[in-house]
Formats: sequence, C-alpha cells, structure tokens
Amino acid sequence: MSESDIKLEVKKLSPHLFPELETELNWDILEKYFQFLQRENERGGFFSKNDSERILDRHILDSLIFCWKLMKTGFVSRETVVADIGTGPGLPGFLFMVLKNAPFLYLIDSQKRKLALLETEVRHGKLSEVSERVEFVYARAEEFQAEFDLICTRAMVPYPYVAEVATLLVKQNGYLCPFLAQEYPDKAMEREVLLNNGFTLKKEIPIPELDFVGKRHIKILQKTSKPRQGFPREWKEIVKETKNKNG
Repeated sequence: MSESDIKLEVKKLSPHLFPELETELNWDILEKYFQFLQRENERGGFFSKNDSERILDRHILDSLIFCWKLMKTGFVSRETVVADIGTGPGLPGFLFMVLKNAPFLYLIDSQKRKLALLETEVRHGKLSEVSERVEFVYARAEEFQAEFDLICTRAMVPYPYVAEVATLLVKQNGYLCPFLAQEYPDKAMEREVLLNNGFTLKKEIPIPELDFVGKRHIKILQKTSKPRQGFPREWKEIVKETKNKNG
C-alpha cells in the first residue's frame, strides 16, 4: 500500500479527523512502518490471522490516534520522554514517530523476537530517519530501572493492575496512560489499585473517532505519591490476582 493509498484509507475510516491528521503526520514514515509490519507479519507473524488483513485500521490507525490524542491534549510534546511497555513490534508507541515534533521514545519489551525486528529496521533500514529519537530496551517492565515522564501501554497487563507494574517507571507527577477498550466495571477496586501504587485518575479521554474498531478511551493517571508500603508486589502476585479477578 502506497502513501496515497494509506491517505485514502485513513480519510475513509476517519473523515472528520483527516483534515487535521493530513497536516500533522509524516506520511512517509507511516507508509514505511506499515510496510514493515506487513512484510514481517507475513514472514513470522505479529498478528492473528484475522488481524493480518486489518493491520492499518486495527493496529496502525488505532495506535496513531491514541498517540495523536495525547499530543493534542498536551500530555506529550517534543520534550517529553515516553516509554511504551510491552510494545511488541512498536504498538502503540512507535506511532509517536509519525507525528511531527515527536517525543523521545523508549520501546520496552522482554520478548526480543518482535521488537528486535523493528530495531533492525530503525537502525539499519528504511526507518533510520527516526533512530536518534528511539531507544530499544529488552527487559521486563517491573525489573527495568529508569523513570519516565509518561508511560503508555496497549495490552500488556489487564487494567488497573498495569499501574502496579508501571509505578516505579513513572516520575513523580508523571503520567501512566493506558490505551483501553471498555470501562473497568469495579470502580472501588480500580480506586484501590491506583491508590496503592501512587496514582490518581486525572482525566479520561474518549476516542469516538475509533468507533469503527470498537469503544476506545485513554486513562490519564498521574503519579501523585509514592506507592504504599508493600507495593508494587512481585510479578507472580500480580498475575495471580489478575487471574482471580478475571475468573
């Protein structure tokens, strides 16, 4: 799919947003990233069989609008240091690189197979023009020692427990911004998990422009205090609790 084909498809899927996106995106980078995902998916499989035919709308445009919303609402700028945890082949975080005035980005994943392919494309391939603004980290999020202005994530750990995995990576007064589908139903449990890990729900950003793939929204969680004593817990304890809550 060429750059012009991608533009036509984005215009068809999101006609009301397209006039803004048209002037605010680096379409050449978007085209190259789409071609990378398509090529490597055919070789080794990033996505399920059903999703392989919907890479543009279900993965790229989905993630692109998430990143664009964070920048338009002022939570991300060129000076922001962003980390995407559990990024796989760069989703959603790499789509920040498609935006003009992109932030500095860390892509973090413990499984090297998918992310290493993207690193090769960025360091030595067609996406090398963004290489100075992207770092690749092969580590578990809960074990990596660094602090960032903002953490984003798409499908790493069920919400709200991602707050426990990410809390030590977020600077004081920084943000955790999970990209979510349906609302979490247990509001009391949500508040408890967030408070235990130092977060306050600052804002929710609906994304009606993505209704063509289903309900999507962003939680803006600000780290307003240190985690309570005993938090975050070991990974195995977090996994155990998420399984219990999900039946």
